[in-house]
Parts: sequence; C-alpha cells; structure tokens
Amino acid sequence: MTGVSKTLTPPPAAPGPAPALTTAGAPVLQRTTGTADRVVELTTGAQPVIIGITHHGPGHFVVDALDGRLRAGSQLVYTDGPFAARALANADGRPVRALRIQAEAPWTIELTDLTDAVTLDTYAERPASDVLRYTGGPAIATLHYRGTPTASDGGYFLTDTFAPDGSGFLDVLANHTGPWQAEAPLAGPCLVYARADGPWSIEVRALGG
Repeated sequence: MTGVSKTLTPPPAAPGPAPALTTAGAPVLQRTTGTADRVVELTTGAQPVIIGITHHGPGHFVVDALDGRLRAGSQLVYTDGPFAARALANADGRPVRALRIQAEAPWTIELTDLTDAVTLDTYAERPASDVLRYTGGPAIATLHYRGTPTASDGGYFLTDTFAPDGSGFLDVLANHTGPWQAEAPLAGPCLVYARADGPWSIEVRALGG
C-alpha cells in the first residue's frame, strides 16, 4: 500500500528586531516598559518632549496620546510587528497627559527633551516617524515618502514644523497617503516632525544654494 505524500508547510519566520532609534544622546527623563495594554502617565509635565517608541515583537501595536481628561487626541502609532519611531508632544498647544498603549508584545517608551532632536543639515532619511532640528534659514525642502505596501491606503505621511523651543506650530509640509514626493517651503530655524508608518526622507536646499 502506497502512503499519501504530505507537504509540510514551514512555520512563518519570526519577525526581525525593531530598528534602533537615532537620537542626539540626550538624557532619558522617563522610561517605561511593558508587555501588554497599559496607560502610561507622563511625569515630565507640560514641557515639550520627544517620545521614543519601540515595539519589540509581533502583533498589533497602537499608541494614542491622551489629554488631561484622558481623552484620545492624536494617534502616534498604528502598526503591526517590530517598530520604532519618535513623536513630538506638547509643542502644539494640546498638552499630552498620558499615553494609551495597546500591544501584544514587549514595548518601550522613553521621554527626552528637545535637545534629543537630531540636526538636519542637508539630508536625512528615517524608517518611520521622527523629530529633526533644522537650524538654517529659509530653504526648499524635498520630501519623499515611499509608502507602506501592507497598508490599504498605502500608508500615511504627515509633516509639520514647530518653533525651535517647541512653543508653537508653524506650518504643514506634507499631509498625504501612499507614496509621494514634492517640494515645500521650509522656514527655518524649526523643529521638523514627520509622522509616517514607512520610510521617508527630506532634502534641504537653502535659497540661493
């Protein structure tokens, strides 16, 4: 009697590690870790801060900023699998009191002050959301978002500028879904805060350059 041949399907490969965050090396003001859903109260008060967010494993991962009444404001992360990004909080007149984390794997939250924004000279490329510091004068910025193939809308890309000390909003450079590339005026000096779920880059060309 001849047996029935069976083809064994190999198990799915384990997800790789989250990419390392690029920082300027400022001291960590608050660090919180967890492995599941949690509400993390920020202990840094109303000062503008950079929030480093890392998800170390598979599964869904969502981070929402909450106001003083613990109502959801902006969504900082909505993704699956390993992920690392940085967000800007308390720079737009809408104080963030806490973060709501929804996760199925280990995660880390680290808060630093604005000196942790990496300087943008003429070009920067990042795998996801980040905060950069532009110290030059008026320039033309070329922004390129590669998109996220796994997202039904192609992924999101929102880029705003803020006062260098985080005291207020300045301008919108990009607000698009799906792959995109275009130029926008950059009125420096400023902080550049890009929110993206996939790779993006910015190239700066000074006026007259």
